[in-house]
Amino acid sequence: MRREFLILALALAAGLASPVIAQSKSCTDSEEKQAERQVDLLQSWDQVFESYRKFAQCDDGAVAEGYSDVVGKLLANNWEDFPRLVKLANADKGFKEFVVRHVDESLSGDTLRKISKNARSRCPADAKRLCTLIADAASGN
Repeated sequence: MRREFLILALALAAGLASPVIAQSKSCTDSEEKQAERQVDLLQSWDQVFESYRKFAQCDDGAVAEGYSDVVGKLLANNWEDFPRLVKLANADKGFKEFVVRHVDESLSGDTLRKISKNARSRCPADAKRLCTLIADAASGN
């Protein structure tokens, strides 16, 4: 028992368990309604991160579509804010996976092309892996 607790504590400290924990927690009706209302108001990576931390368990249906929309807009039209995403993604692996997962087929072809172009041609040197994941997701790979 002590060993399992230590492993979980280390995983939490490393940010590795957040996707597992989020998936194991169910979304209440109240949380889903809150998430739906809030997702349309998100305008920055910090806001997306806070919403992810609060509502990751609700990442399905309309909420998931809303997250995809905001992630798409930020990556396509606000690339100057990308360094903030890099910091958040480096600190929380689950958030990085969340962002990449939301670069999906629900986004318009134009948005996906802009995202791919940004990730391939405007990537900071310290974010090559993240840019590759985003570019691949935008290209359908």
